[in-house]
Amino acid sequence: MLRAVNALRRALAVLPLCLALGVAGLAVAAPIARLAWSSVHVREIVTTSGRAYRVAGHVFAEPDGIRFQVAPAEDPDGERVGVRVRRADIAADRERLSLAHYGDVLRSSRTFGLVRNSLVLAGGAALFALLLGAPLGWLLARTRFAGRAFVLPFLVAPLLLPPFFAAMGVSSSVGAFLHGLGLTGGTLQLASAIVCLGGLLFPVPALLVGRALAAVPAGLVEAAHLLGGGATSRVVLPSALPAALASFVLVFVTALCDFAVPDLLGVFLPTGAVPVHVFATEIFLQWDKMGNERRAFATAAPFVVLVLALLGLALRWLRRCPEGFLGGATRARAPLRLSAAGQSAGWVLVAVAFGLGIVLPLSGVLSWGFVPSRVPATIRATDGVVGDAARWLRSGLLASIVATLTSIPLSTALLRGPRGVRIVVVALAGLSLAVPGMALMVGTLLLWLGVPTDPGTLWKPVLVLVGHFLPYAIVAGALAQREIDPRLADPARLLGASPATRFARIWAPLSARGWASAALIVLVFALRELDSVAILETKILPVRIYDKVHYGRTGQVADLSMAYLAALLVPAIALVALSRRRGSGGEAPRSAEADPGTGR
Repeated sequence: MLRAVNALRRALAVLPLCLALGVAGLAVAAPIARLAWSSVHVREIVTTSGRAYRVAGHVFAEPDGIRFQVAPAEDPDGERVGVRVRRADIAADRERLSLAHYGDVLRSSRTFGLVRNSLVLAGGAALFALLLGAPLGWLLARTRFAGRAFVLPFLVAPLLLPPFFAAMGVSSSVGAFLHGLGLTGGTLQLASAIVCLGGLLFPVPALLVGRALAAVPAGLVEAAHLLGGGATSRVVLPSALPAALASFVLVFVTALCDFAVPDLLGVFLPTGAVPVHVFATEIFLQWDKMGNERRAFATAAPFVVLVLALLGLALRWLRRCPEGFLGGATRARAPLRLSAAGQSAGWVLVAVAFGLGIVLPLSGVLSWGFVPSRVPATIRATDGVVGDAARWLRSGLLASIVATLTSIPLSTALLRGPRGVRIVVVALAGLSLAVPGMALMVGTLLLWLGVPTDPGTLWKPVLVLVGHFLPYAIVAGALAQREIDPRLADPARLLGASPATRFARIWAPLSARGWASAALIVLVFALRELDSVAILETKILPVRIYDKVHYGRTGQVADLSMAYLAALLVPAIALVALSRRRGSGGEAPRSAEADPGTGR
């Protein structure tokens, strides 16, 4: 009897982890596996005469047969040819294993331009963000900058701004400026996207590089001085370089996977200009316009492999940062004093960074004719917008709850679980970050294609949002638990407390604030998301605004956009307030005499 009770307790102890792995598998691994399986198959219609047609896109049933299209054998991107086959002439409708879609990608005349444009956009945005964010990180982490207390709470604000909203504003400000410099067509589109994404993502290098600079122990710098100087070149820069490289990679990956910014800026090009495609927009084109999800994933697969490799490098570089990067340096260096000229230069840097990341996008949208007093009338006049807003809020809240509950056992396993489980958690998080939201959405559509879904149900978009943003919740939960001394649970374990009891009495109360932060992070990101729900759920507020702006930059679009942004600010402000409370009232970093993040 006792043996059975112990076995039951062990089973119940691992049940939350099994459920979390199941949810993560359905949200991340299963859609990707479905897309990968489709990409190595071709559909063929074989006639009674023995001819086999390789179908490109969908097959449509007609009263006397079927209708479909085939691509020219010599050019997979050539104009498709329509084919009709009578039902009596069909010998077989089959699918077979083939790498033909990958061959089409290699043979396509579009592939070189697709790769070039994608690398230019992602590399340019990452370099721009690093050049903007690294000096700002040094200013806030290593100097007595007078505006530090004012700037720090707003540092993450550009990350909370919806990318498509920023693209809307940038098209009216930066886009017009670059067009005045003579940039046109695809060059104007890419340059505007680089400035837009770089301006939104500069907080990533600012936070990582600033943290790395602040974490360099004073003892190492003093030792370098005693050995003849060169502390900056021998100690500080080598310590900060891994964080700089990791932040470059993280921005590169984010920009590479973004769909809305290059797509929307292509729409706003001057009349007659031809927009260029990057790999995220190509996925949308192959799925939505061509109906060829197999080719869509074949196009994305090389980029997914590249992103996984880059994420591995970023993780390795972050692990090479100074010991105090995540904890606390043994003794932090004293902050540098700035002269009056230095203070002025610091304010100029802050103005440029936040001007590009916040002011220009907002002012651009406001310039379309926004009138605050007209917003209620615009909402009443826009048919269905209230229902769209309600579905948008419900999907974001549900995704936040599910992702947070799923992340709790996964983050615990990441810190204290067996090696095999840790590898699975890291693999799921890596896949989620590497696969664009657009591809994850297409995979989810295909995976559940045969499951009847009532109109208005939200479980599919919620599943996509959970899969897309689960890594952020896992990281937030792991960081919260990492600050807790694991020895606190030893007395309870020695007294016979079960894992569930130790979790409820010790880990949960100490980690609650971190889990609340994880829930708010997912909520904000889910509410600002467009790429992964643009086709799956069209009746939500961001998609409504995105569709409307394609017909013109009008006052009505500006009114709805600012109302959308105001609603998004509520959880964003709560997240910032909770983060500041954790920083001021949370536990001090272990084995630290000073908090390196404060620069003192």
